[in-house]
Amino acid sequence: MSGTLRKPRSKYDLWKIRRNKQMKTYDAFPRPVGSYTVGRTQMDFDYTASDHTKRELTAFVYYPSDSNEGKITSTYMFPEVYEMFHEQPLITVLKDVFSIDIKTQCYDDLALSEKEKRYPVIFYVCGGGGSPEWGTVICTDLASLGYVVVSIGHQNSTMYKRKDGRLFNVSKGFSDVIMAFSEDPGMQVLAGKMEMQPDDKTALEMCRNVLTLPILAKLTEYSELQAEDIRHVADYLYKLDSGKLNSIFHGRLLLDIGMGIIGHSYGGPTTAIVCRDDYRFICGIGLDSGAFGLLDSDLNKPFLLLFSEPNYNMNAIIGSNNSMETYYFSVDRAAHLDYCDIVFTCVNEAFRGDRDSMEMRHLVTDYTRSFFDHYILQKAASVESLVYDGVNLVQKTSSK
Repeated sequence: MSGTLRKPRSKYDLWKIRRNKQMKTYDAFPRPVGSYTVGRTQMDFDYTASDHTKRELTAFVYYPSDSNEGKITSTYMFPEVYEMFHEQPLITVLKDVFSIDIKTQCYDDLALSEKEKRYPVIFYVCGGGGSPEWGTVICTDLASLGYVVVSIGHQNSTMYKRKDGRLFNVSKGFSDVIMAFSEDPGMQVLAGKMEMQPDDKTALEMCRNVLTLPILAKLTEYSELQAEDIRHVADYLYKLDSGKLNSIFHGRLLLDIGMGIIGHSYGGPTTAIVCRDDYRFICGIGLDSGAFGLLDSDLNKPFLLLFSEPNYNMNAIIGSNNSMETYYFSVDRAAHLDYCDIVFTCVNEAFRGDRDSMEMRHLVTDYTRSFFDHYILQKAASVESLVYDGVNLVQKTSSK
C-alpha cells in the first residue's frame, strides 16, 4: 500500500506489470520545462527534535539560474547511497530495479538568477526508504519555472550522503514498522476488500478503518519527525533570507506569500501534517500517498491528491476533514513508482506502469505547476482545466 514497497502480486498492489512491451531506457533526464537554467546546492542540518533525539539531515536545494557557467551537470545519486539502497531489508525486492547512470539537467552551486528579485519556495518529500535525489525531475522542472525547491534527506526513514561525507541509511526501526504495517493481519484483510473505484462513502469508511489500526501509531511517529525536519529547515531558510546566515539566498526568497510542499508515497502524509501544523505552508500535494496520522485533522489548506487506484481508499479522509479545497485526481495505467524519478531510471519493467515516461512526467509536472501557480502565486492557472486521457477528477471538496 501507499508508503510500502512490495513485489507486485495482485490488483491491490500499486504497481502494474507491463507485458509484451520493450521498456524504453534513458541516458539523461528530460530537459526542464521552464526557461531557467537550474542550479543545485547541498546543505547539512543538525538539531535536537522534540523527542530529544539528535537529527542529522541533508537537503538538496534546486533554484533558478541564468547560466550553467560552463559547468558539467550535477551527479544524480552518490554511488555510496545507491549501494546502501541494496542493503535495506525494507525493499530487497527492489534490487536491480533502477540505475543511477543517468545525466541530470541541473548544475552544482550556480549563481541565483537575477531575473526576479525574489523566488517562491516549495519543499519536496520523497517516499519512505528513498532518497532526496528521487525527486530530481520534478524539482528541476519546478526550479526551471522560477521556484526554489528543497528536498530533504530524513534521518531513519530515507538514505543519503551528507555534504560532510557521512552516510545515513534507513534504520532497522523504520524498516520494521513499514514491514509490520504491510504484514499486519488487519491491514491485509482491509486491502483485500478495497475496491478499485470506490464511491466516496465506501472510500471514506475504508480509510477510517485503516487509520484506526494500532500499527499506525508508530508509523505516524516517523511522519511527525519528518514534518519537524521540514519546519527546522524552513526556519533555516528564513535565516538565509534575512542575512543572519551567509548564502546566495540573502534577500532573495519570496517567503511572505507562504510556501508549498509536495510529497510522494510515505512523503505524502508528512506533506499533509506540515500543512496542518505550520501556517507558513499554504498548500500541499500528495502523490499516490496515504493519510497516516490524519484521522481527525483539518488541514485548513488547499490540498491536491494525484493517485492510482485503489489509493482513494487510503486518503479519502483528508478531503472529508479539510475546510479548504481538496482535489482528488485518479490516474489510470500508472504504477506507484511512476510518480518519482524511477519513471526514467527503471531497469525492471515489472515496476513500471503502461504510461509513456515522458507523458507521466508532463502529467505530474503540469498538475503540480498549475496547483502551486494558483495557490502560491495567485495566478489564474487551474488543475481542473488540464486534460489527460485517463486522469479523472474523482472529487473536489470546496472550502467550508
